[in-house]
Amino acid sequence: MILILTGPTRSHKTSALFEWAKKRDDCGGVLTPDRKTLRMLYNVKEKKSMPFQKPEMDAPSDVTIGRFVFDGEGFKKASLWLNEHLADPKLKYILLDEIGALELEGGGFDQWLRSSIATVGDKTLILVVRRNLLDDVMQRYELQEVSIVEKDYFLPDGTEHLSDDMMNEGDPE
Repeated sequence: MILILTGPTRSHKTSALFEWAKKRDDCGGVLTPDRKTLRMLYNVKEKKSMPFQKPEMDAPSDVTIGRFVFDGEGFKKASLWLNEHLADPKLKYILLDEIGALELEGGGFDQWLRSSIATVGDKTLILVVRRNLLDDVMQRYELQEVSIVEKDYFLPDGTEHLSDDMMNEGDPE
């Protein structure tokens, strides 16, 4: 099952998902919240973060997209976390924030997505995608049977659960 959390740029999609997941023990994956103007990599299962975005390039493995610079090793680390979490039978949800222009160009989490979408099994993969990139992301990853939601879908107290009935109806109204 794939769920896409979408909305405009800087509309607190990551914050809503972070609040939803932080009190749960059935979530894994990676979020990229802003901390002091730079994005961090947040391991949802371990509830720990590490630096991810950099103020400037300082290593050959660094990745740039637009005006942003990311630690290329961070993508590798995050992909390892994602693989571990996908294989963990205790986890029901795998979060990935975010799928954007970098992935559409074949970078970032592109390879992980291409190799892992088919292996999600009975877990729910929750992808964060900016609204203006939604169609391109769905086309690139051949996503046809997905539910598309906005941040209000996730209650701030972390008690919301994804009901099977709602997930199978397509886009909630």
